[in-house]
Amino acid sequence: MSNVQYAYQNNDDMSMKETTKKSFHVGGSIEKAMAGDVELQPIAVLQEAFKITAKNFTKFLPAVICLFIAQIALLLLSLKVQLGSPNVFFDAFITGKGFTEEILKAGFMANFWSDVLIAPLYVGVSLMALNHSVGLPTKANQIVKGFSFTLVSIITMLLISSIQGIGSSIFPLVGLFLTMALSMAILLVCEKRVTPIKAIQYSFMATVRKVMPMTAIYLVVMILFFVSIATAGIGLLWTLPFFFNVKAIIYRNMFGITLQVTSVTPNEDDHNSKTDDKINESVNNDTFNA
Repeated sequence: MSNVQYAYQNNDDMSMKETTKKSFHVGGSIEKAMAGDVELQPIAVLQEAFKITAKNFTKFLPAVICLFIAQIALLLLSLKVQLGSPNVFFDAFITGKGFTEEILKAGFMANFWSDVLIAPLYVGVSLMALNHSVGLPTKANQIVKGFSFTLVSIITMLLISSIQGIGSSIFPLVGLFLTMALSMAILLVCEKRVTPIKAIQYSFMATVRKVMPMTAIYLVVMILFFVSIATAGIGLLWTLPFFFNVKAIIYRNMFGITLQVTSVTPNEDDHNSKTDDKINESVNNDTFNA
């Protein structure tokens, strides 16, 4: 439904403008995702992700690097708090000597809390990727838009990480499946404005409905991560942005993305003004519509 409102353009031009806002939807929907009635072709998704990663690489990479550095910093800080020095963990991990249950637990907790506390920045990068999936450009500083969802993103990530941890403790493959199955939850919370519990439910059910193509896509991404690590981490400069764009395309195809069109029309007294039509993706405006 369109929304008409009046606003002044600026201090120099106080003529009244009629602003019309309309929303339209791209991709799937929650209802279609729950029914499994969505298009999700692994090859097509990966090819599109490759193209949009190449197109937005230089502007997207700084944001991804910022996220990566912040998470490493949180990880090291957590290890320092628990063990006195991160070197205690890494020395034990590399040499295999003195790798006690306490050190193992410290590593697990450090990873857990770094994942949870990094959630706002993770959301910012994910929302940038949503822009890419609908053909909109981004700037590196848009990563801070995730802070608009600080509390809800941390709560959601806390629930997701807890569920994944329980699954991994049962069997590692269960944890991997849950990582994939819950990967859309945090975007659902921010883009659809659903509750964390509902988002987890929707993400899980949508994945179950499309488990084969989802598994194929994530398997390719996992292989890319292993290859990237084998290149002394250099390959991560491509794989990390690619991963976020893959997730955004999957989300768009499954749940859809709401875009907003704003049209500003001059009144009758302002004949020389031109109609200013601007398309703003809801992520950029911090306005999301289910």
